[in-house]
Amino acid sequence: MKIQVLKTIESIIETPFVEDEFESGSVCFANDEDLRANFKLQFTIYDVVNYVYGVCQLHLEKNEKLEISLLKIPYPVNADLFWKYSNSGKKIRQQQAFNEIELTDVTFLNWIVV
Repeated sequence: MKIQVLKTIESIIETPFVEDEFESGSVCFANDEDLRANFKLQFTIYDVVNYVYGVCQLHLEKNEKLEISLLKIPYPVNADLFWKYSNSGKKIRQQQAFNEIELTDVTFLNWIVV
């Protein structure tokens, strides 16, 4: 896994990455998708995968062909954008619209700065 991808996202959104999905002591509603980004205490690999799904959805809306190996994933420019795409990607992933992206693959995608 490319830890640098996670460190870069951590730096951009100013929120620590945690390997566990839940952390003890988190505030109530910490996993609520409507929670404002500045109240989020952490992010996980699931949030990153969801972000990727959200970005993929943009390509689909533009009728672009998706080839995971050629896809360039932009780093989020801020926390609000990260959580916006992560939340929309979560809905897509729950509908199982995509099946190709695995948790272990997300850091090996071509990440770019926009």
